[in-house]
Amino acid sequence: MPSTLTFVTALGRMRLGWTGTGVCELRFSEGIGEHETKNAPGWVLEAVLRLTSYLAGQAQDLQRIPLDLSDLAPFQHRVAQVLRSTRPGQTITYGEVALLAGRPGAARAVGQAVKANPVLILVPCHRVVAADGPGGWSAFGSPEVKARLLALEAPRGR
Repeated sequence: MPSTLTFVTALGRMRLGWTGTGVCELRFSEGIGEHETKNAPGWVLEAVLRLTSYLAGQAQDLQRIPLDLSDLAPFQHRVAQVLRSTRPGQTITYGEVALLAGRPGAARAVGQAVKANPVLILVPCHRVVAADGPGGWSAFGSPEVKARLLALEAPRGR
């Protein structure tokens, strides 16, 4: 069972879970102080600092935060790898992700993989858009949060 902590960001409270391998959960959380862990290892505290700064609009290298995606199915893992390879400010369609993940035409399956993403922002599912526009975002039930994340990344020009 992973250790967890919650922390406050410019976009709201988040819950982070980790194992000895890396972050296995990152979600928006409506709870207050749920499962607080006072003795988080240094790398977890660094991850929280990076995420808090990132969500405050400061450029951060989130690729350096280790992940534990061992619970993902093989296709979900390939989708996560594709998304991790996108740059801040870049968007990619569900169909493009399917193609890069080795399953051309599987845009709906990509949608399901994105919906099941356990580590929001670190596997940047907010960068996936519909072929005809931004599309929704089920991570927090809010297209507005998706738009805010994309707006945070847009000025970076990387």
